Amino acid sequence: MPDDEPRTDPFDLDDLDTRSQESHHLLRNCVLQLITGILIFSLASTSILTYFAIARQERGIAERSEFPTQREEQPIVPQATVEATTVIDVPTPAQPVEREAAAAKLEINRIALVNSAGQIETVSPDGTNRRVLTLESDNALFSFPTWAPDGRRLAVLGTRQSGGGIYVLEDSPRKDSLADRQIYFSNNEIPFYLYWSPDSTNLAFLANRARNTIGLSVVAGDGRDASRLLATGSPFYWDWSSDGQQLLIHSGESRSDSVFTLIDLDGGAQGENFASPGDFQAPSIGPQGRYWAYAEKINGRSTLAVVDTHSGERRAYEHVGSLAMSWSPTRHWLAFTNGSDPLSPFWGPLRLLDIESQTIRLLSSQTVIAFFWSPDGRYLAFISPGRERNDDSVYAGVPVKPGRFSRLGSSPIQQPRRGFLTLTVVDVETGQGLRLLDFQPTATYFTQFLPFFDQYALSHRIWSPDSSALVLPVREDEQNWILIVKAQGGRPARLATGEIAFWSHH
Repeated sequence: MPDDEPRTDPFDLDDLDTRSQESHHLLRNCVLQLITGILIFSLASTSILTYFAIARQERGIAERSEFPTQREEQPIVPQATVEATTVIDVPTPAQPVEREAAAAKLEINRIALVNSAGQIETVSPDGTNRRVLTLESDNALFSFPTWAPDGRRLAVLGTRQSGGGIYVLEDSPRKDSLADRQIYFSNNEIPFYLYWSPDSTNLAFLANRARNTIGLSVVAGDGRDASRLLATGSPFYWDWSSDGQQLLIHSGESRSDSVFTLIDLDGGAQGENFASPGDFQAPSIGPQGRYWAYAEKINGRSTLAVVDTHSGERRAYEHVGSLAMSWSPTRHWLAFTNGSDPLSPFWGPLRLLDIESQTIRLLSSQTVIAFFWSPDGRYLAFISPGRERNDDSVYAGVPVKPGRFSRLGSSPIQQPRRGFLTLTVVDVETGQGLRLLDFQPTATYFTQFLPFFDQYALSHRIWSPDSSALVLPVREDEQNWILIVKAQGGRPARLATGEIAFWSHH
């Protein structure tokens, strides 16, 4: 989109007073530039975030959020409806659904966390039955545990001076050697992201390769076979098909190297690019695999596109800017944010597209940084820049004070007093929201998880299996803590000290 072309918001369903918007415009930009500056600096050096001197925030905030008044849904006229040019072999959904039903009978309800020593622990949500799965004597630091969908195992990343590996652990005190749990190791192609297949059989993972490229590989979860390289590119995002036999991948940044296609577990592509990829990160496959969502370049502009793989029909919904999206786990509802600021391209108001009624609702006009569906599909939890509790404006200001460290060594960073992020939950049926907590995230959560939340939301759970609570890593009292935050409000509970944590699927 040319720089001199006026920017509009074709999804703006608010009746906000124009003068009120203008009065908060400058203040909103200050907040966005603040958070953007911190994010850019943190990505360059993840250790710096731990020095942020934010005073201890009050916890347990449970206030009604300032959501726009719900309006009658207006039908959306698709910008374009075309027949898909590629025949898509959609996996039969019956098997995945049966597997999920069987797994749902397991009442596991466990949380895996990385403790302050870089080791993996699991614990029940009430703090009991704590199990240490790795030891400092393993001479490795571990990160980003991810539960298999069936809840019987979890995979973790482990690094040591000689390289990095992938380890699959049982949720029980380990009696054997760590080497017996190793399913992949490399001295130079270090893995950094894991994503289980829906059938809990395989792990797809990303590893750094030479010449600043990334490799997408797959390995059996039981380690019976060597890993197989499926594709290379940079950056890399994907979603699994419902039966775990294919991956819908998006890689590359420029038009010359951008790829958006479906590949098999042997790396074979199901044809050429399905579309000219627009500005987005992770593609999203809906429940039972019927709908795909992604961004497509149409007439030079990035556009939200949804494909019905049963009929081959594609609908395109015009938008301006970049796109982050996620399907409801239970209905054909697509939540998404879109932004136009190149420094924070995926931040923006949170909206909900109902495929069946072809309507779009505005759930929050706040600047949303990340969002996550509850397992029952009733709620969306989202994270936005922190605000003062008593400020009722849509883009509320926060008091700031000079920080000890400067952005790129120039001017002091301005920091909110109570915590620079806010956690809110909205009921997607009613549109009612509850502001749960102002918080300072841990460095790992802020610099590695949130910038790629749409990909991590596919592989790592922050919601409890019954959709009643969330697990959140925060910085409080000069320590990193794992909190349990109730979706209905109330005082959060400290579960343990740790860098990051994720809930089991069941």
